[in-house]
Amino acid sequence: MPAEAISNIPVGEHPIPERHAFHHDNRPLMMIIAALVLSLLVVSLIAFDQPNNNSAAKAKAVKLEALMRREGLPLPTSLSVFSSSLGTNGGVVCAASGYNLTDAILNQQNSAASGAKTGSVLPIEKAVLNGQLAIIQVYCPAKEAAFIKHFGGYKLYDLTP
Repeated sequence: MPAEAISNIPVGEHPIPERHAFHHDNRPLMMIIAALVLSLLVVSLIAFDQPNNNSAAKAKAVKLEALMRREGLPLPTSLSVFSSSLGTNGGVVCAASGYNLTDAILNQQNSAASGAKTGSVLPIEKAVLNGQLAIIQVYCPAKEAAFIKHFGGYKLYDLTP
């Protein structure tokens, strides 16, 4: 660059030329975006698949409570716990393929015990498996045989006081 061109460079801040200035007000755009987000939120809340807490769910909860009472299993303080969490289809207990969830928890406990080099296996609470079996019997009886077959070889302990 020639010496005279360098001396002509303005120093400091200068106003942006009018043709490059951004004078748009973003409020209408922001209101449209907010309305879209709000409408998506409302639609997602309506479409969210919540367990059915209707008369069918309450009837199954009563049946489950009677079965658990007969087996001597611990019960929640309210039937609404069963009807709201298990709905009419058994919720996550029946959605998981048979025994995978319980099996994973028990295997994790056993591997944690053997990983500690104690050589012992953690006791498996009989009430836990019997409680899940009761849920399966009421909500998804087609999975009952596979559940019993899978956990038939496990050594169970009665640890409840």
